[in-house]
Amino acid sequence: MLSPPGESDNALWFWLSMKRRSGEDSVSEWRAIPLKIALALFVLTFGVLSVSGQSGRKVEEDSSQQSVAEGDDVIRVKTEEVLLPVSVRDETGGSVENLGQERFIVFDNGVRQEIVSFNRQRVPANIVLLLDASSSVFSQMRFIRAAAKRFIEGLLKEDKVCVMQFSDRVELLQDWSPATDQKQLAKALDWRYHPGLRTTFYDGLYLAAEEQLRKVEGRRIVILLTDGLDTAEYKRASYADAFNAVRRAEASVYVVSLTASLRAQLEDKAGKTKLGRLFGGYDRQEVARYLSLIDGSEQLLAKLATQTGGRIFLPLKDADLLPAYQAIAQELRTQYILTYRPKPRAIQGEFRQVRVLVTDGNYEVAAREGYTGRG
Repeated sequence: MLSPPGESDNALWFWLSMKRRSGEDSVSEWRAIPLKIALALFVLTFGVLSVSGQSGRKVEEDSSQQSVAEGDDVIRVKTEEVLLPVSVRDETGGSVENLGQERFIVFDNGVRQEIVSFNRQRVPANIVLLLDASSSVFSQMRFIRAAAKRFIEGLLKEDKVCVMQFSDRVELLQDWSPATDQKQLAKALDWRYHPGLRTTFYDGLYLAAEEQLRKVEGRRIVILLTDGLDTAEYKRASYADAFNAVRRAEASVYVVSLTASLRAQLEDKAGKTKLGRLFGGYDRQEVARYLSLIDGSEQLLAKLATQTGGRIFLPLKDADLLPAYQAIAQELRTQYILTYRPKPRAIQGEFRQVRVLVTDGNYEVAAREGYTGRG
C-alpha cells in the first residue's frame, strides 16, 4: 500500500537524504539523520512493503539423553549427537516430501557420517519473531500484525514463540510463550509492536540469538522481517557478531525482506523524465548509489538465510506478505530431522562444516552450514 504521491515522493527523498548525510559507503556505517528530517520521515513514511530451520544440538543437562515428541514419534538425542533439520525443495521451490533415509548423505568436515535417527514428522520448534519497526515499515504494520498472527495460529501446540522488535533500540515484546497462548501473543503484536525511526538490525539479530535462543533447547528458528539496512547511530554488535551468535545458537534464519519493494520504488523514481527528476529532487547517480546499497543488503540477507539453513522471501506488495509466512510454515512442517554422532568427535570450540546431499533427484537441499563443537 503506497502513500499518496506527494507524501511518498517527499518521504523517499528524506530517506535518500538520510543516507547521503551519513558520508559513508558501507551500509553498516550509516549514521543517524538530524532530528528534523527524522521526524519528517516518521510522519511522511513512504509506502514500502515491510514484511517480515532450525536446529540445534541438545545442550547437556542432568540426564544423558533427551527427547522431542510429535504424537507417538519421539526423537532421542544424546548430548554428543547433532540434530540437523533439512529442507528439500524442487525446481519450483516447493517442498519435497516422503523421501526415505537411504536418500540422504551427511558429511561432517568432509567425512561421511552414519545417520542415527531419521524423522519426517513435524518436530516442535522455538521461534523468534524478530520484527523491524523502523520508520520505513510504519505504514505496513497492520499487515505485519495480521500475517504474524495467522502464522502463530498454524503452529503446533508444542511450539514456543517470543516476539521482539528493533528500531531505535531492541525490545522484547513477549518472552517465550506456548503457541497456544494466542491471546497474549496477539496482545504483543497489537499493542506493544510500535514504530521508531532508526534500524538497529544487527543488535536485534545478535540479542535474539545470544539472549533469547540461549534460554531454549531443540530446534531454534528466527523469522526476520527487515530490509537489512542498519542505520543505528550506536551499535552493540556488528553483522559478524550477530551472525556468529546465530551460528553458536545453531539456529536457522528465515528472512522476509523489503529490499525488492524498496528497489522497485527507487527505480521508479530514477526512471522519471529529466524535468520530473529535477523538480522532484531525485538525482539519477544518487539513486543508483542507494540501489547498490540495497543490492548489497539483499545479498547479505540471502547469505544469512542460506548459511543457516533458512530461506529468503522478497515480496513486492502487501498481498505477498501472508503467502511468505505460509511458505515458511509449510517448510517447517515438511523438514526432515536427522541426527548423527560426529566421527571423529568434535573438539570443543571447533567449527565443523556440514553438508547434506540427496541422491537421485535434482533437488535443492538446505541445512545449516555447520556447528561449533562442545567437546
